[in-house]
Amino acid sequence: MKEREMSFIKTCFRQCFDFMNPYLTNGRKFLSSLAKRKKIKEGGNEQYEFDVRLDEIVKRNIKRFDLSGRIFSEESGFYEFGRPRYRIVFDPFCNSSLAARTFMEAAIGISIFTYNYVPVMSAIMDYQTGLVGILKEGKTLFYQVHDWRRINLQSRLSATALDDAWIVVTLENRDERNRAKRLREIFNNSGRLIIGSGHIYWLKLAAGFIDGYLDPIGGEKLYEMFACAVAQGAGCIVTDTNGEVFDPAKYLRIFERDESYIYYPVS
Repeated sequence: MKEREMSFIKTCFRQCFDFMNPYLTNGRKFLSSLAKRKKIKEGGNEQYEFDVRLDEIVKRNIKRFDLSGRIFSEESGFYEFGRPRYRIVFDPFCNSSLAARTFMEAAIGISIFTYNYVPVMSAIMDYQTGLVGILKEGKTLFYQVHDWRRINLQSRLSATALDDAWIVVTLENRDERNRAKRLREIFNNSGRLIIGSGHIYWLKLAAGFIDGYLDPIGGEKLYEMFACAVAQGAGCIVTDTNGEVFDPAKYLRIFERDESYIYYPVS
């Protein structure tokens, strides 16, 4: 494990957690932030203030730790700076649209590659609990952001059949719900079925808190997919609807050619 990348992740996550925690524990502060929207993306799309501030924290630390190269931020798109050393994809606050409705299951996800597309590290942090999952040398390890002590999750329970399983399915609009007949077996036989989406569920899958995460109808844009490496490193199987395993390096190349490419995960 390279110390530079690990130090970057630790610093980013702690600073983002410290910034966001008051918003998640103070209703007045959070609602006030929702009223402040800024134009940041290409085309002038508006973003919530905390999205912008978290984006700035990550960008600042990319420069601080000299992770120069080609960067993609969910908030501000692709940009490049300095020498071509890394490729980084990050979403500083996945699920801000749900957060606006006070569904607070939100996470930050960062994936780091060499400039030649070799995966270096992927990490996710839960903004509510401070639980962090980091893919480290092919294996996902868990930490608490407050002190970076290891968390042992070996005692977690895993379902061996659908009737015992907790499954998360993404159905984000009426059209997707109308096509949900494809999921009838899962709907009928799962022990628990949760409707949701985002990086937080890759972390929950990796940690064993849920048994499956599916988005086979609407699919996900690739920037939402790279953090699934954290689940893969924990032993989870992540494929598309045809059974092809998600390969971060392969799909990063595709993403750079086509930002609108949609992947349909079954994990």
